[in-house]
Amino acid sequence: MLVAAGRGSRMGGDKLWIELWGRPVWRWSLDTLLRAEGMTRVALAVPPGEVERFRRALPPDADRCLLVEGGETRSASVHAGLSALTDAGAGNDTLVLVHDAARPAVDARLIDDVVVAARDGGAAIPIVPVADTLKHVEGGLVEATVPRQGLGSAQTPQAASLGILLAALDAARVRGGEPTDEAAALTAIGVPVRAVPGDAANRKLTEDGDLPVLRAILRERSLAAVDVPGAGARSGIGFDAHRLEAGIPMRLGGLALPDEPRGLAGHSDGDVALHAVIDALVGAAHLGDIGAMFPEGDDRWAGADSGDLLRGTVERLQAAGLRPRAVDLTIVANEPAIAPVRAEMEGRIAELLGIDGSTVSVKGTTSDGLGFAGSEGIAAYAVATVEPAIPA
Repeated sequence: MLVAAGRGSRMGGDKLWIELWGRPVWRWSLDTLLRAEGMTRVALAVPPGEVERFRRALPPDADRCLLVEGGETRSASVHAGLSALTDAGAGNDTLVLVHDAARPAVDARLIDDVVVAARDGGAAIPIVPVADTLKHVEGGLVEATVPRQGLGSAQTPQAASLGILLAALDAARVRGGEPTDEAAALTAIGVPVRAVPGDAANRKLTEDGDLPVLRAILRERSLAAVDVPGAGARSGIGFDAHRLEAGIPMRLGGLALPDEPRGLAGHSDGDVALHAVIDALVGAAHLGDIGAMFPEGDDRWAGADSGDLLRGTVERLQAAGLRPRAVDLTIVANEPAIAPVRAEMEGRIAELLGIDGSTVSVKGTTSDGLGFAGSEGIAAYAVATVEPAIPA
């Protein structure tokens, strides 16, 4: 399970939503867990009231994810996640990994090491040796040097069977006090916890100073994992325009607008905004243009939902080793007004692209009654950025 219910108080903000190379911090951990061999489900404990926010930012293949509201403490959040796994059919003997979402650089090797050790010994935790000399400080003065022998820094993921973890957390609740991690709860009831070598790169995002290091680690891993000529972000520009006609349902920006008296004529559903986004994406990926990808003479696209066309475009990007990163869309129209539906439109486009809503911008403008977009139809311009994708 992935613990993402913290508020990041030491960084003074919502640290798990900081974007690192096109993905929020928590998504890096989730994507790695979903790729782990033998991983059947991932329970994601999130802050109360934020289930839908996290759900909108899940990867397209997130059917194995269980979203649950966490608690006021870490152990309460872990307990909620374990209960969700139980409700989904996991038995007491199921091996469970508990990982902090604030550790985005966990890799498959460390996960495998923890799993093997837990299967052999019942529970496991990654430990990094303490490299610095330790001092005991009182009142701003150094009182003593603490021997480093036998000391180590705990990391996640930590692993044990579901039933034993629940028992350990329940016992901690009865005793009172909050265990610092799962290993503390386990050892308190006499469960041996095996230590495996941790990974210095698997550091926790705690302070602003951690961000540059994590960015560098994740960038190095991302570029090492792909083989795309000229690896790096690319941008493209897209444009489309369609005529307004009475008696046609209005589809714009992935939304149905049933109160509009006219809709957009086109071979598909006429959604000029999504068509501009598609054109920008394929341009950035050097995959041609929307007309070549979805030709008007092809009956397969007659009346097609442009949302499906956009999803198909994302799949073609993935096949080329790329993924969407950001979109800036401008819709030129006298009607309908864009401002009332802007937020919903941004969320829908982000959902179709499989990216965070904060990376999609939608703007509306008019042509002051001049030209085609002033009276006859609607035009849209889009700028899209794509980047190398890490293979699933």
